[in-house]
Amino acid sequence: MIDIGGRNNAPTPQHKTHDVYFFCIDLSRAATPFCFQQSIGGGHAEQGGARWLALDELDAWPGEWRGFLKKADCAWVAELIDANNGADQATLVALILQKHSESAKAAKPANPLSRLQAIGAWLKRNIHVGGRYGI
Repeated sequence: MIDIGGRNNAPTPQHKTHDVYFFCIDLSRAATPFCFQQSIGGGHAEQGGARWLALDELDAWPGEWRGFLKKADCAWVAELIDANNGADQATLVALILQKHSESAKAAKPANPLSRLQAIGAWLKRNIHVGGRYGI
């Protein structure tokens, strides 16, 4: 599954700190490649869920796919689908993945971190030392 967009929209009526919307392309499901996911409160098991749809199912889905894409921070997908109204599903998937890969290339940092810098940054984010000798 390829993550196209995602954003935490909290605070919402459902949860005050975690209400994340995701849109993904699932190439393993050729018939229903568009995956709409919502994570409320930290996971799918508690609240939220996922729904895989085909192109011809989008307008019939009561989840309002255009609004969902906006909440997932990828409204450009709806614009791309609307702009290519006569295109088939496989073509639209290819166009979405192409635009996503182009935007990912443009977002790469100019100076990538070395392996040691990346490990150091991870340690700094995830290891917290407290007490007398803590930082």
